[in-house]
Amino acid sequence: MSEADTYARDLAHLRELEATLRKELRQHQADEARALEEALRLILSANKADPPESRDSRASAAQQARQKANDAGRNATGVAQKIAQNEKLQENILSRLRSAERAGQLAIGPEDEARRQQAARVRRLEQLANLPDVPFVPVRQPLLEKLRVLYLSTDPYLDLATELEVRQVQQALQGVKYRDRVDVQLRSAPTFPELIAGLNSVRPHIVHCSGYTGDTVRVDEDDVMHGGDIVDFVSLMRALAVTDRPPELLVLNECASLAAVAVVLPAVPVIIGMSDAILDTAAIVFSQQLYAAIASGQSVGAALRRGTATVKAVVLDDDAGELPMFVAREDVDLESLVLVQAQ
Repeated sequence: MSEADTYARDLAHLRELEATLRKELRQHQADEARALEEALRLILSANKADPPESRDSRASAAQQARQKANDAGRNATGVAQKIAQNEKLQENILSRLRSAERAGQLAIGPEDEARRQQAARVRRLEQLANLPDVPFVPVRQPLLEKLRVLYLSTDPYLDLATELEVRQVQQALQGVKYRDRVDVQLRSAPTFPELIAGLNSVRPHIVHCSGYTGDTVRVDEDDVMHGGDIVDFVSLMRALAVTDRPPELLVLNECASLAAVAVVLPAVPVIIGMSDAILDTAAIVFSQQLYAAIASGQSVGAALRRGTATVKAVVLDDDAGELPMFVAREDVDLESLVLVQAQ
């Protein structure tokens, strides 16, 4: 088993443990709430009880219920601390996993890697060329409703990375003026029916994709699944093309060719992507700044500049290929496209 496989296995174990801990936390919280309700009921009953013996008995029972509530509260606090420690371990192992994966990619010869990427681009362009005509959808004016962001990830190994990115974005939103008007939802490794269900239920204004790098989804170091149950890149484009109310903005954290996805521009007026793989840190800070600016009532153009400036500060090797790029419909002005209405 490779080093990356070991880290991935450890991450999966920690994730299962976190789910168990969160279930336990909910149970302790429910126990605390029930005990407090019981204590309150007994106290009210004791005040009305007659004779005094009955009043004392109910008061004693109320005290016991209050003690149960205190015990459940302490248990909930202890489990919450374990969850916090688990999340820190996840972030640490995730960082090691990404480093191991990058080291493994460097072991591949540059010429072989370039040929692989070129072949993937050709396959993607051929598949996208077979998409049906995409209907033109006009850009809507910003409404006072919540801006809905649907985060998608394809690779199960990337789920934790995407969850970390979503948490960081949500934390960044806490400091902006219109934070209550933004709703971020994550769908990890969706099947095609799950993707359609997510588009129907969330009706997102923004779709943000992690791991949609071409027509394959990496399962592990030695196995590559073409399509399969998890939605691939071309299927994503098809879903967006036939959606009755497509998003206003599509964000791809890793895309070899924005010209390839421009096929959906009649429906999705603006697409932001990267010309090549982007570092995890750069992807997170870009997303933080992009959505923080959008949620503060700034235009998509201003938000893109803000995110790009942050990426330039993070990418120390001045690799311009990692900077965000965009394509937009001719009738769309990024400087006037505002997705959150300022008051």
